[in-house]
Amino acid sequence: MKKVFLVDDEIAIREGIAKSINWENEGFVFCGDASDGEVALPLIERHQPDIVITDIKMPFMDGLELSRMIREKMPSTKIIILSGHDEFEYAREAMRIQVTEYCLKPVSSKDLLHILMKVSAQIEKEELNKKRLLDLKNQAMQSKTVARDKFLYELCEGLYSFSNAVKEASRLNIHLISSYYYVVMVESKSDSHEFDWIEKDYLCLRFHRKVRESVFIMLGESKQQLEHESEMIRQRLHKYEEHSPDNSILFGIGRVESRIKGISQSFSEADEEKNYSKIIQKYSSKETERDIESKKELHHLKRRDLIEFLKVGKECDIESFSRSYSSYLQTGNVRSQFTIYYFLMDFTITITHYLKELETKTDNFEVMKEISQLEMNASWIRYYDEVISYMEKMLKLVLSTRSGSAIHYSQSVQMAVNFIHQRFDDSQLSLQTVADAVNVSASYLSHLFSQETGTTLIEYLTNIRIEKAKELLKTTQNKTYEIANQVGYSDSHYFCRTFKKITGMTTRQYKNQMQLAGS
Repeated sequence: MKKVFLVDDEIAIREGIAKSINWENEGFVFCGDASDGEVALPLIERHQPDIVITDIKMPFMDGLELSRMIREKMPSTKIIILSGHDEFEYAREAMRIQVTEYCLKPVSSKDLLHILMKVSAQIEKEELNKKRLLDLKNQAMQSKTVARDKFLYELCEGLYSFSNAVKEASRLNIHLISSYYYVVMVESKSDSHEFDWIEKDYLCLRFHRKVRESVFIMLGESKQQLEHESEMIRQRLHKYEEHSPDNSILFGIGRVESRIKGISQSFSEADEEKNYSKIIQKYSSKETERDIESKKELHHLKRRDLIEFLKVGKECDIESFSRSYSSYLQTGNVRSQFTIYYFLMDFTITITHYLKELETKTDNFEVMKEISQLEMNASWIRYYDEVISYMEKMLKLVLSTRSGSAIHYSQSVQMAVNFIHQRFDDSQLSLQTVADAVNVSASYLSHLFSQETGTTLIEYLTNIRIEKAKELLKTTQNKTYEIANQVGYSDSHYFCRTFKKITGMTTRQYKNQMQLAGS
């Protein structure tokens, strides 16, 4: 119902209007009256009427002055002017104030009700239009959010070249350009808004891949600053993990990468770490208080490093990796024997899950049997040297299985692998171009390739290029920029950074080492 307020200095008129209309039956509420504008204004502000009926000529504050103030304070309120003066100046001023209706006294209850109905219909029409506009605005915002999330997800999947990513980000009004990036992925059974602090405290782009999963593309100009930032976020997420009931939080954090094309790499790492955490939680579902305390001591553990070593590590590096990965246990900060056991179980479960994902022609039954036998002895391990010995035996088993495995690929992945080997020297080669050649969607190929090979397509392509670059460095006298060109890098600086990241050496250092080895 529409609320109506009446202002007139003649009490007989106020009472007559108030009693002449059955307000409730007609769809109105008579919410009050006043004798002049000065008395009326605070009452109008209190009652917030939809319609104000006011006389023009009144003492202290006339109807026109009151109308001006109402229009300023409550612009949506409709004003009906009642005037006993048929003068042009009053009507013109009323129009200027945008008074809704202007009529002359005396006015019958029938005519006034007709005017009120007309004004009420106008209010309803305006409210309907406002609702429609709001709905359209919400739809536009929702559509924009969907488009934004779709773009950011496809960017993380590696579906955009640099130029196309920048163009699309500009079209969607997304600030994407940055020197460095990394990805944080958080999945929670509870409200995802509890992680709004990441978006509030740090520079990032957020989207939702699933209802309960938030993905943050973190941006910054300093690699060191972002690495420190990611560690702070990791520690804070671990605290959430400690206090979350029933393992309700999973998260993964990718490495800091340069350039837009590095986002997909970091996304893949974050996704993998989160998925492995899920496996660990599954095996660790029945925990005692002692277990939980032991987990707290191992929050420094970066399972992603182990996963990467399982994929590409070399046998000659097993000892150094084992000592590096378990170095925390050597510091003397370990408070319970169970911490060692928990560390070894986490290590073993990660390895077991990796082997189950590894598709081989030969049966892994014997290898899994050996791992089970080693695992049985884990609870008896007391000293750090025993931990290293356990790790080395496990890793040797995995690496020998990996190197002796002939991997079965589906037709699409095998075609993609063949295409990459044929066209690795094309600097424009991307996930999209490979997908087009294989005749499947880029998102499907990305998922299938990662699932079957244990690495992303871009990682696979990068490793092929670096291996070819090593051959050229050993067998030719070509300059670095020439070799970069030959293996598909149009930017020699980016090639050098990638080479060092993967090999741990500059191209010059690698070349010198090869020359010394051959002399």
